[in-house]
Amino acid sequence: MTQLLNRRILLIDDMPSIHEDFRKILADRPAASALDDAEAVLFDEHATVFSQGFELDSAFQGREGVAKVKASIEAEQPYAMAFVDMRMPPGWDGVETIERLWRVDPQMQIVICTAYADHPWEEVLARLEVADRLLILKKPFDMIEVSQLARTLTAKWALARQSAAQVDSLEATVLDLKTTEAALRQSNRELEAFSYSIAHDLRSPLNSIDGFSHLLQKAVGGDAAERSRHYLSRIREGVRQMGELTDGLLSLAQVSRAPLKIETVDLAALAERARHDCQKRDTARHVTMHVEPDLTAVGDPLLLRQVMDNLIANAWKFTAHAATPEIWVGKLQPADESTVYFVRDNGVGFDMNYADKLFGTFQRLHAPGEYAGLGIGLAVSQRIIARHAGRIWAEGAVGQGATFFFTIPSPSRQGPPGAGHSEAPHPRSAS
Repeated sequence: MTQLLNRRILLIDDMPSIHEDFRKILADRPAASALDDAEAVLFDEHATVFSQGFELDSAFQGREGVAKVKASIEAEQPYAMAFVDMRMPPGWDGVETIERLWRVDPQMQIVICTAYADHPWEEVLARLEVADRLLILKKPFDMIEVSQLARTLTAKWALARQSAAQVDSLEATVLDLKTTEAALRQSNRELEAFSYSIAHDLRSPLNSIDGFSHLLQKAVGGDAAERSRHYLSRIREGVRQMGELTDGLLSLAQVSRAPLKIETVDLAALAERARHDCQKRDTARHVTMHVEPDLTAVGDPLLLRQVMDNLIANAWKFTAHAATPEIWVGKLQPADESTVYFVRDNGVGFDMNYADKLFGTFQRLHAPGEYAGLGIGLAVSQRIIARHAGRIWAEGAVGQGATFFFTIPSPSRQGPPGAGHSEAPHPRSAS
C-alpha cells in the first residue's frame, strides 16, 4: 500500500483565489497533521503515514487540465484525483472537462466543485455514466470537507491500483497454471502412448519365448533332463508373469485412451456376473455374496464392469482364509448429489498405516506367495472412477475385512466424454 501512495491532486478552476484557498487547505501541514491525529484516535492507528501534505497542481481551464493529465500519464506520475469547477468560461464546462479527463485517465477520482450548474444533476450524472469515481462538492465548502475528500479519494485511488495489480497477478498465475496443466496433460498423453507402445511391442517376443520354451520342454526327455525341464518351467513362469504385467500396462493405457460411452448401468447385475466368474475360476470355494437390488449408476458400461470385476475379485481373493467368507455390495444414503457405492468383505483386511501404497500401480500389501495378483486391478479401477469425475477409497483393519467405496457423479458433473481426470481425495485400497 505504501508504494502506491499518491498525494498528487489537480485543481481545475478559472478563479485564482480558489487555487489559493485549496493550496492553504491541502498544503497546510499542521491542518493535515491535526486530521491525521484525529483519525488515529478514531481508528486506533498511527497517523505518521499521512502526516505529509498533498502535492497540488493548478490548471485554469479544462483544456489546460487535460494537457497536464496527459503529461502526467506520459511521465508515469498520474494524478490520484482532480477538483473540477463546473463553470469555466469561455472554455469547456466541468462536464466536458471530466469526459475528456477520463478518456486520458479512466482511473482518476473526480470532485465537481460548484455553487450552481447549467445542467440538472441527473443529466450530468447520466452523461458521465460513472458513479464510483465522481463526487459533488457544493460551494461554499468547508476546509474539513476538502481535506477529507482529498484524503479519502487518494486512498481510494491507491486501493484501486492495488486491487488492479492483484488481479493482474492472479490472471498471470491462472495463465501459468493453465499452461502448466496443458503441458502436464500432453506429458500424460505421451507417457500413456509410450506405455501402450512398449506393452504392445512386448507381446510378440514374449509369445515367441513362451512358445519355443514349451516346444523345447516337450522335446527334452529322460531323467537326466529333469533339471533342464525345471529351468524351462521357470523361464515359462517368468514369461507368464511378464505377460500379465504387459496386460496390466495395456489395461491402464486403454482406460485413459478409450472414449466414454455414457448410459445407465446395472451395478447389481455386474456384481453377480463378477461373482460368477470368480466361482468358475475357483470352483473349490464357496463365498456368500449379498447384493442390494436397484444398484444403478450412469457411466460407461464396459469400464464400470471392470471396476466391479476388480473389486469383487479383490474381495474374493482376500477372504480365502475366512471361515465363512462373505461379500456385501450396496450403497449408502447420499449426503450430496453423489451416491456412495461399496463392496465390503470379511477377509484379511489391511493396515491403514500403509494406505499410501493403496491404489498404486503394481503396489501390493501382501507377499506374492500369500495372495495372487500383480497390484494392477485397483489402480485401473481408480483411473476409471477418476474418468467419471468420481472418487474411490477404502477403509479396513487387519483381520477385520475391508470396504471399498466409490462415487459416480451425475453426467452433468462428469464433463464431456473422455475428459474426466479428477483425483480421488482418499485413495485407499489394496490390489
